[in-house]
Amino acid sequence: MTRLSALLLCVSVGLAASGPQASRPAAHTFAIAGNAFVYDGQPIQIRSGEMHYPRVPREYWRDRMKKARAMGLNTISTYVFWNLHEPKPGVWDFTGNLDVAAYVMMAGEEGLHVILRPGPYVCAEWDLGGYPAWLLADRTTVLRSLDPKFMAEAGLYLARLGQQLAPLQIGRPSAGSGQGGPIIAIQVENEYGSFDKDHAYVSAVRDQFKAAGFTDALLYTADNPGDFDNGALPDLPVVANFGPGNAQKAFTALRQYRAEGPLMSGEYWAGWFDAWGTKHANTNGKQQADEIAWMLEQGHSFNLYMFHGGTHFGFTAGANADRLAVSTNGVACNFMPDITSYDYDCPVTEQGRPTAKYTALRNLIGSHVPDAAPLPAVPEPIP
Repeated sequence: MTRLSALLLCVSVGLAASGPQASRPAAHTFAIAGNAFVYDGQPIQIRSGEMHYPRVPREYWRDRMKKARAMGLNTISTYVFWNLHEPKPGVWDFTGNLDVAAYVMMAGEEGLHVILRPGPYVCAEWDLGGYPAWLLADRTTVLRSLDPKFMAEAGLYLARLGQQLAPLQIGRPSAGSGQGGPIIAIQVENEYGSFDKDHAYVSAVRDQFKAAGFTDALLYTADNPGDFDNGALPDLPVVANFGPGNAQKAFTALRQYRAEGPLMSGEYWAGWFDAWGTKHANTNGKQQADEIAWMLEQGHSFNLYMFHGGTHFGFTAGANADRLAVSTNGVACNFMPDITSYDYDCPVTEQGRPTAKYTALRNLIGSHVPDAAPLPAVPEPIP
């Protein structure tokens, strides 16, 4: 039996063993109806915040989740980092700070839905976009493509991830109390339209998700406005990624691209990352609050990227290129490595402290959203 066959067998056996039983309560549902997301048949506005489990010590996960709930969020979004979970071919690690299943279950315990973003490419200012370095050992492998060598390894990764997380999708009666897990949606790839236009590749990744058992949560794609046609698939919902000052324009573009369906910002950049040699990001909190207020009033869903950024531990920080600085042959040449901190100037600092931006958004959500009030108390600082 091949390594892939063994993994898929484990997934299929696990899913069969977790089938619904008559004695269990009905599972929750999450779907799309017209222009709305619906949870258990009722419209829901997703108010999500991005937070990545490897960037936050496990001892602080619950504290940060409680702060998310206290700010009025109802969802946590996280990338999944292939290079951490498979540091060597066939060697898997889902322990300690990498126990992503525990992270997802904890979010559910805190009353939060979960949006999962497993890539396989994640960007995230993360080293090699989350790809394991060992993929580069064979220099003929073409990453992020239909190259059979790459797709085989990506399929193994997603199949192994399915063992951990597929049972935690909404609609799985085996999860938790029998009413389904916290995972309501799963992103396929990541802003692929900014990289290339290959619908066959994105379709193949979607199919790998399904083969890994990710069939109950809502699959979707996310791209920047202007790139939808490059990265979207006709059978999956599309969300838009953008920064402050662009909400109305981005949602107009999304509605022009998709005449029907919920409008959501898959990443609303509530801050920015820092590169070596530059000043710490100091973004306009008032502008962000005003724009989020507009989204709340319009009924649009959003994911704050980031809610809490945390830290690039070890050698996980990625790098960017300043595209304004080019060599004589037109190739970007200004290498800009990201710093260890991933504070991101977001509502909760790297150290876990709520900021003025946090307070403004808490007050805003509490006054705009009936189902968020009364908000839980903000947790006391951890000594």
